[in-house]
Amino acid sequence: MKQTKQAKLRRLVATGLFSALVFLFSWVQIPLGSAARIHLGNVFCALAGLLLGPIAGGVSAGMGSMLFDFTNPAYIAESWITFFTKFCIGFLAGGLSRKAPHTLTKDLAAASAGSLCYVVLYLLKSLVVMLLIEQQTWQAVQIQLITRGASSLVNAAAAVAVSVILAQGMRPALQKAGLLAKKSV
Repeated sequence: MKQTKQAKLRRLVATGLFSALVFLFSWVQIPLGSAARIHLGNVFCALAGLLLGPIAGGVSAGMGSMLFDFTNPAYIAESWITFFTKFCIGFLAGGLSRKAPHTLTKDLAAASAGSLCYVVLYLLKSLVVMLLIEQQTWQAVQIQLITRGASSLVNAAAAVAVSVILAQGMRPALQKAGLLAKKSV
């Protein structure tokens, strides 16, 4: 089924809006020591996937997170990695929750899959950077991976819980406004 120009414009606007929300809420952070933080950006990465589907949700998550990285010189070089890892949150959440009915269980499973995939990819990237680029000792890397893994899992749990609650509440209004794809209704 072909989308009308108006429907395409609505999808583009929704994708841009969710990119902006991911960017904005990535600034809301709670530090956990010197190497880790919890932020609300991942909530909106998962929410974008749950509401917009795999492609628009993935692009929203990736773009908003990558733009956040552009605001800090320490993150700019890895912004392309951030785009990919955050894209995976939205893509998996959107792909697994794509078809109706949108049950609480399906949304929980979809947001969990996306968030856990991100944790694995983030820890893998951290491992490569610490071992190969920074050439840290294995003992130092293990300690940092445990710390980062723990904070990432807390971040993932928060992202799943909040995004699913928001998705369940927002989906009916967004469907009525025509912002969700017909096949996900």
